[in-house]
Amino acid sequence: MLLKHKIIVSLLLLTVLSTSLFAQGFGEMDILDVDSRASVDKVQPGMLFNVAVIVNIHKPFHINAHIPSEEYLIPTEVQFTPQQNISFGKTIYPDPAMLTFPFSDEPLAVYEHKIIIFTEIQLSDQHPLGMLELAGVLNYQACNEENCFAPSQQPFTLKLDVVDSNEPVNQINEDIFSQMPSVQPASESSDASFTSDELRAKQVLEKGLPYALIAFFVFGLALNLTPCVYPVIPLTVGYFGGQSGKSKGSAFMMALAYVIGIAVVFALLGLISGLAGKQWGFLFQNTWFVIAIAMVILAMAASMFGAFEITVPAWLMGSLGKSREGNVGALVMGLTVGVVIAPCAAGIIIGLVGLVAKLGIVAKGTLLFFVMGLGLGLPYLILATFSGLLSKIPQSGMWMVWVRKFFGILLIGVAIYFLLPQAKHIYNQQGFFFGVLALFGGLLLGFLDHSSGYTRNFKIGRAIFGILLMLWGIVMTNGAIHSEPPAIRWVHYDGQSLAELQSNKTPVIIDFYADWCAPCKQMDRETFVDDVIVEKAKSFTMIKVDCTSPDKNTRTFMQTFNITGMPTFVFLTSAGNELSELREIGYVDAPKFQQKMETLLAAE
Repeated sequence: MLLKHKIIVSLLLLTVLSTSLFAQGFGEMDILDVDSRASVDKVQPGMLFNVAVIVNIHKPFHINAHIPSEEYLIPTEVQFTPQQNISFGKTIYPDPAMLTFPFSDEPLAVYEHKIIIFTEIQLSDQHPLGMLELAGVLNYQACNEENCFAPSQQPFTLKLDVVDSNEPVNQINEDIFSQMPSVQPASESSDASFTSDELRAKQVLEKGLPYALIAFFVFGLALNLTPCVYPVIPLTVGYFGGQSGKSKGSAFMMALAYVIGIAVVFALLGLISGLAGKQWGFLFQNTWFVIAIAMVILAMAASMFGAFEITVPAWLMGSLGKSREGNVGALVMGLTVGVVIAPCAAGIIIGLVGLVAKLGIVAKGTLLFFVMGLGLGLPYLILATFSGLLSKIPQSGMWMVWVRKFFGILLIGVAIYFLLPQAKHIYNQQGFFFGVLALFGGLLLGFLDHSSGYTRNFKIGRAIFGILLMLWGIVMTNGAIHSEPPAIRWVHYDGQSLAELQSNKTPVIIDFYADWCAPCKQMDRETFVDDVIVEKAKSFTMIKVDCTSPDKNTRTFMQTFNITGMPTFVFLTSAGNELSELREIGYVDAPKFQQKMETLLAAE
């Protein structure tokens, strides 16, 4: 009898728990709580005051930043209910934390723990006296380490007394509002329109021109630590090493002209980019542009191994006149080197370029670019001056050859550095790299190799071979870029019953996903393109349920399987019975998903 009562009590508790989960609704878990505070104890008509929305985010959850890292993620926003005689000013959000999660390749901008969001509010002079109730909601999307939840809202209210202008008003909650950043005038551009790189550059500019000049000079020096600047070092040594018989002063003046050439190109590129509103970084999103850059770098590597020599063209030097050959030639060489370096600078200068275009500070932006070019060229000023003394170094034979080959190895590594991020998003990586190899092989064997001893007919033959090899490389690379992984044949839920969705009485796997779900995208990107998974999926009815903005039918279908997070994977036998022990919430890698598929097949 006692056992029977225990069973009944257990069933009742289970029923209550299930009812609570359904009543709670999808995504409405105990993720955070919201409180609101005013900067004053009461307000007067016409008064300007601030409100702080305090968000305590419970472990182990985090919410997306106000400006998310990815477009598909839902931003965190505070929205006040509009009221007559009340103006809501700018809302200030805290800086996000950049954190890495298992379901994302790149760090994501998120909020966690406790954050405070500030809003400026002003009453009109006609606002009536009495009780004022401000109402609003916090819109957010939460995730934990494994899965994401539906976008949700958390309401909040704040009550204040509106008093006569003769009654004193006291400042309160100073510990909270002392953390509030200063509010910019509404006429200024909103930070929401700037990228993170542009915001960093903007912060530097706001500290004044002298500080900005120093900062961008240092930025220029920092560019020398980027891998793609390595080609300039042997280029500089090779050019100035050949300038024998120069005094130290003459060598310095030539080096100065060389550096000014680099800075002028930098400034011109910044000016052109600012006027046109273009950014170098956009070019690096194009795979073929990156391949072209890699070809240039590999060609320079080939020159380090003796395929050819990089020199100022004789016809150009002749046209300039021998009397001006030194300094003018160095200036021309600096201009050339500046063109080589400029694309490498995109990672640092892209923020300034964006500001020049958005704020119209073309003259100031051009000056800062020029100073950045001087900073970048400073080591070459020293190196070039020293290179003028290379003729005094004893002829030590093969050591310079070894140094050139060392730089050649570094340049090959730089080319790989550029190509790897592109290959990461290409399914046929083997075809991509072999295609790039064929492109460079055709370029090197057909045109770059200037070794002595080749007959005229052989040069013609190798050029034809090089063209054919490059064409083959273009075809192979293009095919790899546009290759697509083998696809699972999904059945998409659109209000049908499970019986209508199921084909040929096969076992069923249901994927509940959403567009704002990062782990869902990771599943599509990694697990569901695995060859073994794609092949085994042929033995199942694979169903996808879009829970991004679920309608009534979708919500009912979700409640049938008690879905609370994205992604959720449900495994059903051909008879429609769920194997609950196989259910997964969150990202599942290919080996684990394969194991679950095999277990489900074995249960038939």
